Amino acid sequence: MRKSNCDTIVFIHGYNVSFKEAMKAAAKIGRNFAGLNSGRGVNILAFSWPSDGSMAPWIAYSSDRRDAAASGPAFARGILKLRDFVHEMSERDACSQKIHLIAHSMGNYVLRHALQEIRQQSPTGLPRIFDQIFLMAADEDDDAFEHNHKLRLLPRLARRVNVYFNRGDTAISLSDKTKGNPDRLGDDGPRAPFQVPAKVTQTDCTEVVKGLVGHSYYANEPKVVQDMAQVLEGLDPTLVKGRTFRDDRNRFVIDRR
Repeated sequence: MRKSNCDTIVFIHGYNVSFKEAMKAAAKIGRNFAGLNSGRGVNILAFSWPSDGSMAPWIAYSSDRRDAAASGPAFARGILKLRDFVHEMSERDACSQKIHLIAHSMGNYVLRHALQEIRQQSPTGLPRIFDQIFLMAADEDDDAFEHNHKLRLLPRLARRVNVYFNRGDTAISLSDKTKGNPDRLGDDGPRAPFQVPAKVTQTDCTEVVKGLVGHSYYANEPKVVQDMAQVLEGLDPTLVKGRTFRDDRNRFVIDRR
């Protein structure tokens, strides 16, 4: 990061993703944000957890969910090691670059369990490691920001948390209706949109997401990518171009035009 003067993006993939597909998705993120840091791009670090990469109904989903929960502590150990590395670093060796996190789909469930592990391993407080955290199409309960045992304390790990969702996301809808899950965060955002922590920004992508499934817009929808790029550049949420604020729902809406 110091040598190339580039930020780093950590990526956690979602459900039904093979290792090879996870690496391809990480590479796509790198290409999408190649223009950041004055054209120097970004470094990409992919955390791969053992998703089955299978669409067998119920069986693969349940297996992936168990594996996602079990993988949380491993990701937590990585964050805690990074914390120790940064704390022990001399001022001469430090850089001014930032670390961001993108969690997609069930990768948000990995993140939840990582957060809970960090809480146990870091009794003195949660380390602010990340600048921006993106929760994309989160296969997570829509009340996640209401409970400490879910994601309520996640903002302590970052300068800002960004929740992107699509009301036409077929994959999230299936998770809700066929897997017996509560309403999902990636479907219509937080259940109580006015009660989320102040550092959480809610962004509705429904108007611009195309395609039958509408689940991988974090990588495949240009308007969403453009919105994320502006956030990564450090713009205040109210200054990001191409979105409109809906004060009746406390959310931004990415404009179709």
